[in-house]
Amino acid sequence: MDPKERMELIRQGNQAFNEGDIRKARECFLKTEYKDGLIRLGDHFMFEKKLPILAYGYYKKAGYQRRIDEIFQRMLWALSQWIGPDKFKTPEPERKAPDPEDFVVHPILRQTALDILKKNGMSI
Repeated sequence: MDPKERMELIRQGNQAFNEGDIRKARECFLKTEYKDGLIRLGDHFMFEKKLPILAYGYYKKAGYQRRIDEIFQRMLWALSQWIGPDKFKTPEPERKAPDPEDFVVHPILRQTALDILKKNGMSI
């Protein structure tokens, strides 16, 4: 699609949206992949129509990560309320002591540490 045609479709989409013709606006914004228009559609369905799942699709298409995360968090909260907050806890990761074999110590640093231990009367 050439830029002139795209601009005309975006203009038509904006006009349709402002006039309340959501279907035509949707068609224009999707065809041109106009992110601001898709976000406006998402906002329309999120805040005016109270349809967050439908809004999610428009936000996803526009790449509007902040709203996507917000809807995701709301869905998690709703799910936790539905199954019971006491059953919706994330498991704590197991914590273990670091394994000395996982570390590589420079030979000079190792020798310095051994010298300090020897000087203080300790040995390995």
